[in-house]
Amino acid sequence: MVDLSHIKLHYFDFGNVPTDCGRGENIKLLLEDAQIPHDYLFYKWEDWPQMRDEWIKNGFTGGCLPAIETADGKKYSCTTPIVQLISKQLGQYYGHGDIEKEYLVDTVASFTNDWYDRFARRSWLRPDLREVHLKEDVPLHLNRLNRYYALNDGPYLLGSEISFADFQVYHMITDEKLNLSDLPSHLVTLVKAIQERPNLKNYLVKRKSVVH
Repeated sequence: MVDLSHIKLHYFDFGNVPTDCGRGENIKLLLEDAQIPHDYLFYKWEDWPQMRDEWIKNGFTGGCLPAIETADGKKYSCTTPIVQLISKQLGQYYGHGDIEKEYLVDTVASFTNDWYDRFARRSWLRPDLREVHLKEDVPLHLNRLNRYYALNDGPYLLGSEISFADFQVYHMITDEKLNLSDLPSHLVTLVKAIQERPNLKNYLVKRKSVVH
């Protein structure tokens, strides 16, 4: 049993980069949508090594961010395992125990992580490669994901049922600062559906994370 009565979400403060960039936002979107009470805490790069070592001494095996801390003091690390953990505890966002649906969600989450790695290495950390990244990398990932979203009728990967992978795909689109006109048809439908979700709509507007 995971205590979700209140969560602390820990991630990096990247300085002049908006706080909704990076892997932590994948978890944040799930927490917002599920209305799980939480605090989002940020740490500067230069402060993290000392904090990490202290956390490891106190039993935090992973020693990495993002991480969540539950109300009973337990810490969990790594983006996808965290959203899997939360989703399984909620009984939502992960195919309701259907192993084929879980596989589909895991597959798209994995491909989205691949996209993020490419984005970080060939755009975020290397602005000089941004145009090459947009031309060579982004279309590959968009078209691959679009094929998966074409498998089921409905705005989400699983059809009418949202999953944590949908948040990850949406967040990659916002991290890349893409417009609706840049997206293939099924991803346009996904973006519009997520932006109309009652528990996310105001948050996305406030964070200026809306795709136009």
